[in-house]
Amino acid sequence: SGTFGGVIQTPALDRIANAGLRYTQFHSTALCSPSRAALITGRNHHSVGTGIIGELSTGFPGYNTIIPKDAATIGTILRENGYSTSWFGKNHNTPVFEESAAGPFDQWPSGLGFEYFYGFMGGETDQWTPFLFRDHTQIFPWRDKPGYNLITDMADEAIKHMRDLDSAAPDKPFFMYYVPGGTHSPHQPTQEWIDKFHGKFDMGYEKLRDQIFENQKRLGVIPVNTQLTPWPDALPRWDSLTAVQKRLYARQAEVFAAFAAYTDHEIGRVIQEVQDEGKLDNTLIIYIVGDNGTSAEGSLQGTPNVMTAYNGILRSAER
Repeated sequence: SGTFGGVIQTPALDRIANAGLRYTQFHSTALCSPSRAALITGRNHHSVGTGIIGELSTGFPGYNTIIPKDAATIGTILRENGYSTSWFGKNHNTPVFEESAAGPFDQWPSGLGFEYFYGFMGGETDQWTPFLFRDHTQIFPWRDKPGYNLITDMADEAIKHMRDLDSAAPDKPFFMYYVPGGTHSPHQPTQEWIDKFHGKFDMGYEKLRDQIFENQKRLGVIPVNTQLTPWPDALPRWDSLTAVQKRLYARQAEVFAAFAAYTDHEIGRVIQEVQDEGKLDNTLIIYIVGDNGTSAEGSLQGTPNVMTAYNGILRSAER
């Protein structure tokens, strides 16, 4: 993100950082479900049954993906203190064996203190045809809607929900857990956003790394006397790559950057709605960037299909 020295413009994040506090350390669990369980409960991930992602759960304590009843989420605490509570987007904290319409629903957002849920189950979903639920009912808003994308739809639904709350009970406080799919895989921004970054990464990742490093020093994200880590021998130099590899990697960066910028833009619309309702000065906004780091499924060259990577099938850049 540009807010922390990157080259992807993130004006919504800039807005929050410039008006508040900018934190430069994040101690994650390096996995999705565990980090999110820790965030919504304020507890160590093992103490809330989430020592691993939901799809790899076991029957052992700390790894069963079940958040115990004595570990109240922030949704539960605020709901019991008079807040309207809602959850939009990714839900990777419901056990896989409870993700169907049959329930039970005590580990769904509704059972974790969130009165309204509009989002998808599991670690990831197709942003064009998402595995989407409204509360406990699967819905298909993308049908007969060419160009539908969940990133925009989610912002639309969140804005509508805030307006409904403001109309019904303008003085009632609200808590919204807003969790877009970006920039987790699959990277699926619209073509309009991809076009904005055409050619922006043709200089290669080494020069990009140097540029970001200098930006970080300029912004104060890192001290001005910081020394750049030596280039790791395991990673090939940009000039050693084939022309095909360079085109592929630059394209991957363009699409990722587009997804990040697109997501930030839609988050900006949600933040603007808070201001339009006259509640921005009385609202705490916590904006966390990223999804626990870059995933390793695609090896060093990335993959156009994460499902093949999960099964150990990796293509070369030339294929």
